[in-house]
Amino acid sequence: MDFNYSEMQQMLVDSATKLVADTYTLEDVRNQRTIASGLNEKNWAQFAELGWLALPLPEEAGGLGCSFEDAVVLSTMLGRALAVEPYVSTVVIGGHLLAAIADEDARNALLGGIASGEVLVALAHGEPGERYGDGGTRKTMAKASGNGFALTGNKMLVFDGPSATHFVVSATLDDGSLGLFAVPAGTAGMTSENYPLVDGAAGADLMLDGVQVDAGALIASGADAEALLAETNDRATIALMAQAVGSMEACNEVCAAYIKERKQFGQPIGKFQALQHIMAEMFVSTHQARSMLYYALAHLNAAPAEREAAVSSAKLLVGESAQFVSRSGIQLHGGYGVTDEYIVSHHYRRLLSLEKQFGDIDHHARRLALHMFGPAN
Repeated sequence: MDFNYSEMQQMLVDSATKLVADTYTLEDVRNQRTIASGLNEKNWAQFAELGWLALPLPEEAGGLGCSFEDAVVLSTMLGRALAVEPYVSTVVIGGHLLAAIADEDARNALLGGIASGEVLVALAHGEPGERYGDGGTRKTMAKASGNGFALTGNKMLVFDGPSATHFVVSATLDDGSLGLFAVPAGTAGMTSENYPLVDGAAGADLMLDGVQVDAGALIASGADAEALLAETNDRATIALMAQAVGSMEACNEVCAAYIKERKQFGQPIGKFQALQHIMAEMFVSTHQARSMLYYALAHLNAAPAEREAAVSSAKLLVGESAQFVSRSGIQLHGGYGVTDEYIVSHHYRRLLSLEKQFGDIDHHARRLALHMFGPAN
């Protein structure tokens, strides 16, 4: 793997650096929680204008046809900015799932809508009574009805659900297999309960009561749906790990600047060896996290079992590093670190949320153990 940025990736870093400086100030981050949907429409329009939403989408659908690695580079910069716009939900998850729609016109219309910023997607997969649902059959049912299906069930903690124009809903088909459906928001029979998340983003619980969709809404079914969903979840996990790495790097910079400025006993606290040791450990943890991000990215196209093991290995280390870096950042700031007026507290909340999405440390430890040792007897 070449660790140097390509010309396209350097352009992404440069444009993101400028946008972050102009748009994502501490005050902007604090004001994010006042947006009920979790979507800053002005920022999202800038994402579209800069071509970020079209980045990994196919050219025939209005995308730029760039690689997933390019999207990961951008995700790292979004993590540095504490941007909670639904980039992963819409572009990484939605773009990959909707690209599997068989009807070319329908597929290109939705993907083109993502590229322009008009279509926003949220994955509705998790259900009440489960901690993380990687795949398998769902309690939500998709019963054959006329020329299509009737969806009935409940979905829990749909990330970025309040701002979504379309949902990808997982459900169990009549034959017991898994089905993935593209469902427009606001379809008759669909209701939602929206709520803010700790990092300024928003989530929703969906209630589906006989939601009617036509046959063309079925994206994939059976083994194809299982494989598509598993790969999509791993892609989303990698993109979110990239955001976590970006947040950790920014946190390190904030803390390094703070301990040079904050004085105690007549000198900057950065001169105290105990704090230097903490900063050194934060630096090492962040670089280890970036290395594991690259490791997961390098295995994206490997066989499913190998890919899943690599992603879980990376999520374990990135999650543990994120906890250490964010908690140490607060410790270095002392009591100030937990207050809303210091950016380090916002990095803590963002990293806390990222660690829980698509499987926390415990979940990925179990998944990795399963791949390494097989099921328990």
